[in-house]
Amino acid sequence: MSQLYPFDGTIQHYAWGGYSYLPELLHRNNKEHEPWAELWMGAHPKGPGTLLNRDETLDTLIAEDPARYLGDKVAERFDDRLPFLFKILDVREMLSIQVHPTKQAAEAGFAREEANGPDRDAPDRNYRDDNHKPELGVALTDFYLLHGFRDPDAIRRSLKEVPGWIGLLPSYENEGLEGLYAHVMNADQSAIDRLLQPLVDEIKDEDYPKDSPRYWARRAVEQYTRDGHHDRGMFSIFWFNLVKLSPGEGIYQDAGIPHAYLEGVCIELMANSDNVLRGGLTPKHIDVPELMDKTRFETVVPDPLDPADGPGAWRHFPTPAPDFRLLRRAAAAGSTVSVDSSDAPAILLLLSGRAEGDGVDLSEERRTVFVPAGFRGSFTCVEDTVLYQATVGEIK
Repeated sequence: MSQLYPFDGTIQHYAWGGYSYLPELLHRNNKEHEPWAELWMGAHPKGPGTLLNRDETLDTLIAEDPARYLGDKVAERFDDRLPFLFKILDVREMLSIQVHPTKQAAEAGFAREEANGPDRDAPDRNYRDDNHKPELGVALTDFYLLHGFRDPDAIRRSLKEVPGWIGLLPSYENEGLEGLYAHVMNADQSAIDRLLQPLVDEIKDEDYPKDSPRYWARRAVEQYTRDGHHDRGMFSIFWFNLVKLSPGEGIYQDAGIPHAYLEGVCIELMANSDNVLRGGLTPKHIDVPELMDKTRFETVVPDPLDPADGPGAWRHFPTPAPDFRLLRRAAAAGSTVSVDSSDAPAILLLLSGRAEGDGVDLSEERRTVFVPAGFRGSFTCVEDTVLYQATVGEIK
């Protein structure tokens, strides 16, 4: 029977992170009131897990014998690397609008920038690796996000109703959605400020519910407006779908679908990549030609995901991504939870409760364990327990 590997994840202290959820989850102090944005549970070189009682990280362990830890099929298919990155995010401030490339586009873009620059760690670098970055988010609290373009009538209505935007209507009618988006993304900052100032004046003294784009536009002013200059991502708040996920609901972000996380705590499971093309709500670099080329300008109807039955007593969130699969199991005290990673590795996250098995005690003090390929075993729930399992998707 394969050995299990308990490990500690890595905290990323990005400025937009919350102050309490992750410290409380990990029973850690945050006396410095530092933002705790993301808990990374995986083998990404930027933040690999640290193995318990071993002077080693998860990425170096896997590199010692990829076929042993990943299984032959996974090692061959994903170039000897764990293909997914498992996270918990605590979003206090709005994240940037993002688009992720396809696998083919990432390979081409990475090769181009490797040959011609900029350096991999440069702020204006688009492709830091050669991988795509599909993402699955599952809400742990009420979670708000932007996801894909709204239907044409809703976008047209925004141009008529938002003060100062009626002048954009001819661009939309004559050039379509892509032309409208290109217009505001390519406009100089003075034009953006003129277009957005009437909206800023309208919303500055009003309160709005969170299901209103104006609520998030006001948050954008508070977060990003500096010296009278407004962030062009505010247009997207009105042109993208505003989605609220209830705890337990998920959503899938495919290549080319623009999106932005706005507020809340979620689990995120994604391909092991750091490729991001930004489109606003950020002070960071925006490569407009690359963004326009990789964005899907189509109407998206948000499709929140509920977990489906299987495998076994587990439930899973269905996505087309080959890199990852997320399973969930809620089990009562005394229950047995089976774990089968015969063909692919997994990472177990204990969200609540306690479970014991194969010499490992999963508890609220020690929540994560790496399960190498070839393991088949079970855990006994000492208390009512909620477990998530991140593993590899279907390999064809």
